[in-house]
Amino acid sequence: HELIKTEFPGMKVAVCANLPYYITSPILMSLLCSRLPIESITAMVQKEAGVRLCAPIGTRESGAVTVAVSYFSDARILFDVSRGSFMPQPNVDSCVVRFDIKKETPSPHDEDFFFKLVRGMFSQRRKTLLNCVSGSLGIDKTAVLNAVKSCGLSETARPEQLDMASLVELSDALLD
Repeated sequence: HELIKTEFPGMKVAVCANLPYYITSPILMSLLCSRLPIESITAMVQKEAGVRLCAPIGTRESGAVTVAVSYFSDARILFDVSRGSFMPQPNVDSCVVRFDIKKETPSPHDEDFFFKLVRGMFSQRRKTLLNCVSGSLGIDKTAVLNAVKSCGLSETARPEQLDMASLVELSDALLD
């Protein structure tokens, strides 16, 4: 925040990087969660990670990091970069991804709880909502069942089947 404030006052700021593949997600999450006054992030990442980061929420490829990326930005793969483009040639393909930072994010009642719920749900993604929420957050199954039903969700639904609106609604229902 201070660097942007002192070195780029009044300017539009964008981040462009070739991220080390083994720490792509932590760096992106740090940039997104810090709510820096930036307009976009463009980064070369491992292709597999790019697909996961840009996956539509509610699909098999989506996960907790997908939800977080979608919460803060609109992400899309701009183009692929083959492993043959590098010397020495790595064992993986790459892609360039652009994250356009949202001016407004979803507004759950408690953002920290929302992300705790998302991380917990996707750590047990093959379980039903009832079991993964109860198991990961230690919430009584009856309370989880009541929240799931109040959101109009099936108790046999799995985390990967929920869209952003349903995730926010479930988070809020669990706090009521």
